[in-house]
Amino acid sequence: MEIHTQYITPDDFQQYFGIDLGSRLKGNQNPSDKAFAFLMRVENDMESFLNAHFFKNISIEYGKMSDYQKEQYRLALLEQAYYIFKNGDIGSDSGYNPETGIVASNHALTEITIGEKAKNHLRLSGLWTGHIGNGGFFGPWVM
Repeated sequence: MEIHTQYITPDDFQQYFGIDLGSRLKGNQNPSDKAFAFLMRVENDMESFLNAHFFKNISIEYGKMSDYQKEQYRLALLEQAYYIFKNGDIGSDSGYNPETGIVASNHALTEITIGEKAKNHLRLSGLWTGHIGNGGFFGPWVM
């Protein structure tokens, strides 16, 4: 598998948050490889979440977005990467502890899988909506 990102880079993350992602991630592999792999998972997970929950096809629709919408999507990815960096990958948590049983429902985990700052940027991009209507992909309020 080839590790590469489509929308954001480790340099973008460092410039935006002032954190060298590669040096802060655990593991023995090359810091640059770790950072790219981490961001690629964030991009893939965000895309699959939006595709599954909002009936989007981000890989197709990205090309139709305005520059503003693309920037908001990239900011959403950066904020989500920071959210996962600080809190762990909540979306991969089962919510089950073998000793105590269920500690969080699937619904609760889904609600907090995407960070609020990322959701705000997704709303601004027009992607955090299930709206289907005459307004097209992004709804009638986006020009």
